[in-house]
Amino acid sequence: MVLCGALQTRPAFLGAKLAAKQQPAARPAAALAVSARYRGHGTDLAKVPQFERHGKDSGSPEVQVARLSARVLQLTEHLQEHKKDYASRRGLLAVLSQRKQMLIYLQRTNKAKYEEMLTTLNIRPLKPESTGRG
Repeated sequence: MVLCGALQTRPAFLGAKLAAKQQPAARPAAALAVSARYRGHGTDLAKVPQFERHGKDSGSPEVQVARLSARVLQLTEHLQEHKKDYASRRGLLAVLSQRKQMLIYLQRTNKAKYEEMLTTLNIRPLKPESTGRG
């Protein structure tokens, strides 16, 4: 390529095809939809608002347990149809572990709220030896 001041010229054999290739091509919509991260689609979060302390509450233990319980139900339903989806099974075990730790904390700090959550979300109570306190 020959530079002439601020003007840049191209060899004739490159033509206009190269100029079209230089612009970034738009990615197809299907490529944007494929993602390994969980985005919350298909999870029924209808029971979560009754545990919120205020409008934008997402960090209280009650809300976290409610959201994790909704995720457990969604993953359980998925695994009933796709029995060999071991990656989702591993994810379910991780979510169950997180929920268990939150329930242990809630049981230790606010026993009344813990009992209410068990009945509302239909969760089995923790076993006595799983609380970590001996």
